[in-house]
Amino acid sequence: MSESCLIKTQVVTLRVPNELKSRLEQQAKVQGVSLNNLANYLLTTQLSQLETFAGIEQRLRTKNLSDLKQKIASLLDKVPHNPNVPEWDQL
Repeated sequence: MSESCLIKTQVVTLRVPNELKSRLEQQAKVQGVSLNNLANYLLTTQLSQLETFAGIEQRLRTKNLSDLKQKIASLLDKVPHNPNVPEWDQL
């Protein structure tokens, strides 16, 4: 195995409520993965989501809300009307 394929890891001890641990163990079993793999996946996806939202919020701070609303309205005006859109999917 090449060095570039090796991922350095570190042991982290988390204190979680018993119920949460049981739920995680159950989901890991359902998914057919280890508790460690499931926890890594969930932490990675949640952290990525938080980082993405923080980046979007940072970019939006420099924008004028009225201008953004106007640009969105302009884009929506260009979307053709489709009378077959179900009521639950209409704006």
